[in-house]
Formats: sequence, C-alpha cells, structure tokens
Amino acid sequence: MNKEMTTNKPESLDFDLFLELFEATPDLAPKHETKNHIKKKLMQRVSHSRNAQFFVFSEQGQWKSIKHGIQIKVLKSDDEAKSFLLKLEQNTSIPYHDHQKNEETFVIDGEVWLDGIHCKNGDYHFAGAGTYHKEIRTENGCTLLIKTY
Repeated sequence: MNKEMTTNKPESLDFDLFLELFEATPDLAPKHETKNHIKKKLMQRVSHSRNAQFFVFSEQGQWKSIKHGIQIKVLKSDDEAKSFLLKLEQNTSIPYHDHQKNEETFVIDGEVWLDGIHCKNGDYHFAGAGTYHKEIRTENGCTLLIKTY
C-alpha cells in the first residue's frame, strides 16, 4: 500500500480551482419563510445561551482582599467555570493546593514561581483537575488571569 492510501487525510482542493468554483456558483437567496425560520432559530440559540457576550472593563468590578497581599477580581463565574484576576504583592505566596477543576493561568504582569518554574509576562500554565500546585510565590509581584472549568 502506498502512503496516500493509508492516511485518512482528505485531499485538499487547489485554491485556484476553489476560487473558480466559488465564482461560478450562483447566489441563491433562501425563500422568505426559510430565511425567517433560520433567523428565529439563531436568535433562540443566542437568547438561550446565558451571557453570550459581555465586557468587564478595567475600571469595572471590585478587587477584594482574600489574604494579606492577595487580591481577587472576579470577571465571570457560574456553575461550570470561573474567570478572575489575581494580584499578588511583592514577597507573597499561596500555599500548596489541589485542583477540583482544570485551571489555566496566564501571567499578565510581573513574575511568579508556579511549581518551581519561573513564569513572567505572557507565560501560560495549565493544571488539570486532580493535580496540585506546590507553593506559588512572587518576589516582585504579579497579576494573573485564571480560568477554571
């Protein structure tokens, strides 16, 4: 068997051929009833998806102190997921803890040691449900964006 026959990868369409086919395809407007039905279904999906889109601007929300040197600002929270900012002042640490849910951490500002790994602006860390963090600490302070799900 040759290599092409053993893979399940679909053959790609040449881009020039794609353009020719696209340009040769006539525009067809759906019937008025069909168009209204599609719009109605789409709007139902949007209205049923809780908080489908919203913004939290930097001046909105409240920073709350959860421990000396640690502040939290919740951006979004529901039964399934939580997104929040965590601000750690200089020489602050968070003790060992486990994760009931998946957790993603993005360093927005400063530097932090996560499980013995030095992370700084723009670095990302993923911790799966059932894992744990050793001490999290910062010498110079940091702001983290954290999402759990």
